[in-house]
Amino acid sequence: MLYRYLNQFSSLLLIVTLFLLFGCQPQTENRLYEQYSPYSFEDTILNLDIAISEYNYRIIHRSHIGQAVRDRGDKEFPLSTITSFCNITYAKEMMEINPLLINDMPCNVSVRETEDGKVIVGTKLMQEAVSDPAQKRFAEKINANLKAIIGATVE
Repeated sequence: MLYRYLNQFSSLLLIVTLFLLFGCQPQTENRLYEQYSPYSFEDTILNLDIAISEYNYRIIHRSHIGQAVRDRGDKEFPLSTITSFCNITYAKEMMEINPLLINDMPCNVSVRETEDGKVIVGTKLMQEAVSDPAQKRFAEKINANLKAIIGATVE
């Protein structure tokens, strides 16, 4: 009888362990979005500026990371630039939905060269797998804008 209870307990323990290992894992979504550009690095940056403006955002900062590395002596380092931009109307809407979303602003798009000379345009999308329907709709809207901006940059 004791053997039967231990066997049932072992089975239950195994089920609970498997549930905890696999059933309770947080759902993750791939938030990185990248596209190859058919243009040079410089032309891609110019296209990005136009696309940002066309979608009613304003550039607020640009970090020339690759050039900074080159300036420190690594003349062959691939160019990479991060462009930060914002739409104040969207920023206000976002803060009214959830003030913690300030950590997702401003929007950032990177343009980077690969070692073999290709150019990649990318961003980190807002998290859409959330319980708040208003926050989900907002993230979907901003992500659609980010994807469209990247699409317009590389077309």
